Amino acid sequence: MKLNCVAGLLLAAIVSASPFVSRGQPTCKNLKADANNGGRKIGIVIDSSGSMYDTDPYNLRILAGQQINDWLVTSKEASGSRKEDLVTVVDFDDVATLLYPLGDPSGAGDTFKLIDSMGGTFIAAGVDMATTELTKGGHDPTSNRSGIVVLTDGSDSDTATLIDSINKCGQLGIRVSFGFLAYDASYQDPEVLTAILGTGGMYATIDGATAQNSFVNLMIVHGLTGKDNPSPSSATTLVNGLSIASVMDSSGSNTLTYTAEAKEKLTFSITSVNAGDLTATANDANGKTLGTTTISSYGYSEDLVVTAVSDGDLQLKIS
Repeated sequence: MKLNCVAGLLLAAIVSASPFVSRGQPTCKNLKADANNGGRKIGIVIDSSGSMYDTDPYNLRILAGQQINDWLVTSKEASGSRKEDLVTVVDFDDVATLLYPLGDPSGAGDTFKLIDSMGGTFIAAGVDMATTELTKGGHDPTSNRSGIVVLTDGSDSDTATLIDSINKCGQLGIRVSFGFLAYDASYQDPEVLTAILGTGGMYATIDGATAQNSFVNLMIVHGLTGKDNPSPSSATTLVNGLSIASVMDSSGSNTLTYTAEAKEKLTFSITSVNAGDLTATANDANGKTLGTTTISSYGYSEDLVVTAVSDGDLQLKIS
């Protein structure tokens, strides 16, 4: 698992985590959305910069974007209390390009084929263009019914502008979630992570094709918008191949949960990023302590290796 802890504008610490397990496959049986009632406005923003040629050679970000679009409710699928969703698709490199203006998800499918891997990286341009589409007249409300999903490798040319763009989304009630197609996310600017979580969105790094599916599932369960399938536990759910971020409580601790199998070996890699010294303790489903370690505040990762004794939810407490 990968864990990054950040102190930020929320006056709390942020923990991100994901497990690497011996069986090599993610456990997704606890990731199930309760409902899909639509009524949302969603922006899918995908990196088309040249760096994606190396960081995402199999176009996992594009597949993830298509999966998100497929989850949305089309006009033909809307009936009764189930309302039609609207979607816009944007790609970005040095500049943003509107591939699909806000409209029925059923018409967006072919636009994903237009995304390439050329040019520089200006994530804020993509976020801003999606925001413009989500807030244009005739499609109210926006607040708490809108969300932007950014799929990128996280290497941005203008971090300060990106932070401003994400914070603007938060003020408008637009939830912003990021999926990074680069495993080592410890370099990510702490203020970017803080801004993402400040909108109510989620942050994850994606390690391979199976983890890409898990990211989409986890994000849907967490909620694409502020009133969409709210599941507080999703922010602290650990999945193989993902590194997720969640906010520590006011006591300075957080408990993350992984659905383990008996005799499963797990490695938690934990990094403190401006969050001070940390202690991590893993307990099995019966409350038995499996291991503990300390993490310094200097940004170096520390591994906690444990073996699950029984089936059930293993808890990793960070304090």
